[in-house]
Amino acid sequence: MIPADGERRFSLVAIGEIRIDVRVRVDSLRFRDVCGDQFHYAPVRITPAGVALQMARQAIGLFATVTLVSRIGRDEFADPIRAQVTAMGVTPRLTVVEGASTARVLVMRDTSEGHGVRLMVAEPLSDLQMLGVSDVRAAIREIAAADALFLTGYELLHARSAEAVLEAAAVARSHSTVICLDLVPHDIHRRIPPARLLPLLEAADVVVGELETLRGVVDAPDGGPELLFPLLDAVHKAAPVWMIRSGAGGASRSTIYQQDRLHVDYPTGYERVSDPMGFGDLLTARELRWLLSTGLAPASADGSSFRSVAMNRSRVSGSP
Repeated sequence: MIPADGERRFSLVAIGEIRIDVRVRVDSLRFRDVCGDQFHYAPVRITPAGVALQMARQAIGLFATVTLVSRIGRDEFADPIRAQVTAMGVTPRLTVVEGASTARVLVMRDTSEGHGVRLMVAEPLSDLQMLGVSDVRAAIREIAAADALFLTGYELLHARSAEAVLEAAAVARSHSTVICLDLVPHDIHRRIPPARLLPLLEAADVVVGELETLRGVVDAPDGGPELLFPLLDAVHKAAPVWMIRSGAGGASRSTIYQQDRLHVDYPTGYERVSDPMGFGDLLTARELRWLLSTGLAPASADGSSFRSVAMNRSRVSGSP
């Protein structure tokens, strides 16, 4: 089961892009049957979104404080975005850019088995729309004081935003803030070279990824999460905690692993949810809160003695 809710404690900073989702579920269509033009009626929902925003939304019920660092355009969505973030109870650290709009994403689901097949089409970002080092430096105080910093792989797709999240990771490491990296998009290993991925991956204390994504990162054959363990140990010498998602929808099973210290495997209940949107972020928020409560400590600032006091005192004190 998903970790149970409990006392709200710990502080979290989430960094990443905010976009405007245009969401449609077409219950009368399966993408694989489309062979020509189609016309359908379906509800269309327009809402602020993005992995970091979703994480903040799910984490606010679990953490004492949540801060969201992002960049948006000065357009018709700017005020609603700020109002929504504030209404959630999240502290906004949003750079509002004159002459830019917040990028849009079309998200479509069909009526295939399970929760349907999802098609996402994202508007390319200009430099004005991308997260920058200055956005991170404006939130240094919050990052330094936080118990955990949440980053995503989307920012690694562009050199400008990659520099920004590496700056954030450096601040976190120097202040003993736990760094959690979500390896999205799920085909990130095919989108960027290892030289761009590895610096942030090696800085992370916690890495979240679907089984297929992690197989691609370490070039592993087919098999369950356990077959990945020695390969993950080899690619990341500092022994982070790996949160491996597998099963239906890439989310019905969670395996939490750390070399020689931790191995928990459990069903998440994904198949029972009516709407999968945000489920993975809620799972990550709960597991991260649980890890912090068990005594997870980050690598030292000089990169030595990684979490020497981490989970030895509780090989696992309870499960998530």
